[in-house]
Amino acid sequence: MSLDPAVQDQLDSGQIARLDLIRFDLPGKSVGYHRGGRPYTYNGLTYLPNRWLQIGSMTSALGVAVTTRTIVFSNVPVENPDDAIAKIELYDYQNVPVIISHLAGEPGTNNVLGILASSIYEIDQVRYQKGAMGANGERSLTLEIDLQPPGRSARGATLVKVSPAEQNFDNDPTDTSLEYVAVNASWPQEWGQRSG
Repeated sequence: MSLDPAVQDQLDSGQIARLDLIRFDLPGKSVGYHRGGRPYTYNGLTYLPNRWLQIGSMTSALGVAVTTRTIVFSNVPVENPDDAIAKIELYDYQNVPVIISHLAGEPGTNNVLGILASSIYEIDQVRYQKGAMGANGERSLTLEIDLQPPGRSARGATLVKVSPAEQNFDNDPTDTSLEYVAVNASWPQEWGQRSG
């Protein structure tokens, strides 16, 4: 992937501002977050500030396990009705697309020059961690979201499948190879040539 010439020139100058954005495309609602101090609008979506604590690193795995990335959000729940991550349990969030982008800009200005890198993931699971109890007896929650690369093409040779629909997407719309997976332990199947 080659960088936009304006981004490359700024990198060559030795001074660059980086803005990290994360976008969730939940059913019926897209919501974005960034690590700055005020709302930020990019490509028509307003990214909410101050909640995205950790970008997370990739955790590799052996065998058929899928590489994951865990991101962390603070202050769950919140009173903002547009903050979908605080109410993520209300959405069918499993396998929804998540895009993490890193924008390049000029230091000391709001001028965005382009994208340094962008990665697409899917939500695998969500966990809540309780914080210490405050003087008023209340606890804060931290939200951890595990992300995985989407589809077999991004997972490489792990051959892990999320669903028959994903098998059809990766291969052929009429592929039925996963049709009997749920019953294979209790329903004998004959494969290959029959004897006799």
